[in-house]
Amino acid sequence: MAKAATPTAKKAMPKAPAKPAATKAAPARKPAAKKAAAKDHPIRDQLAATRDTIKSEAGKKAASLKDEATTLANQASTKARNAATKGKDKAAEAVGSLARMLEDSAGTVDSKFGKQYGDYARSAASTVAGLATTLDKKDLDELAASTKDMVKKNPAVAVGAAAVIGFVLARMLKGGSND
Repeated sequence: MAKAATPTAKKAMPKAPAKPAATKAAPARKPAAKKAAAKDHPIRDQLAATRDTIKSEAGKKAASLKDEATTLANQASTKARNAATKGKDKAAEAVGSLARMLEDSAGTVDSKFGKQYGDYARSAASTVAGLATTLDKKDLDELAASTKDMVKKNPAVAVGAAAVIGFVLARMLKGGSND
């Protein structure tokens, strides 16, 4: 059988005497040495100058880009207004043509369906002609304000008018397509 390990007492070794603590402090820098140290860092000065130059150039570029963006926004607004004005003029012309077509067809409606229905067609033609005149006379801002007021006062009429206009446009496009 193996022998069990028995702890053996180690002999105590005498400790070495402690060294006396250092009492001398590190030498302080002289003020002249600090000034000389600041002068000895030309790279730091170059970095600061470069940083200031970059900030200045970035500010100038940002101002330039902001001016360009404002100019482009103004140009886009002008082009959009011109396109809307052309669209309004074309719409007024189309509505005027629709009024003339309704007026011209009133006689046919008289002969086929009776005078009462012909009068309805003439009434519709005069209403549409009034709309064409209104479109032609007012500018875009006035039309937008009028439309907003009308929709706020009569939302049901606005929805109905949109449905009728959509139906008429769909019929016109369907009739004009070559199937």
